[in-house]
Amino acid sequence: MAAMDVVSRMYECFNRADLDTIKNEIFAENIVWRLPGRHPLAGEKHGADEVLAFFHQLNKAGVAVTLENIAEWTDDIVVEVHRGKADLGYAAFDGLNCTHYHVRNGKITEVQVYTSDQYMLDDFFNKVYKYKPIPERLADE
Repeated sequence: MAAMDVVSRMYECFNRADLDTIKNEIFAENIVWRLPGRHPLAGEKHGADEVLAFFHQLNKAGVAVTLENIAEWTDDIVVEVHRGKADLGYAAFDGLNCTHYHVRNGKITEVQVYTSDQYMLDDFFNKVYKYKPIPERLADE
């Protein structure tokens, strides 16, 4: 399957909340997903389970994603522009974002998201999700 088809299929599955197919057929087990920002969902996610936990939170927040443009740069690199939207009444966002994918052996291995309006996204996720109080939110050394 072409790299672009793998990424397109991931979006179809995400919008159907079909996380099992994403885990079993689309993501490499050791995937790394990077989302910029200063909010509870920002940062690097390591492994399919962690990325899918992140996706679950996006679904829970009513985030819908529509591919606007997708291009395969090389056999293993795909870049796309998507519109992300959510409106919970007390928090909303609507923005174009760009995402860079590495696909190897038919599976997504590495992802970097670039946002068009980081302040809007930070505001949305900081309204929807709260950090646990210290010390519960700090990792043990």
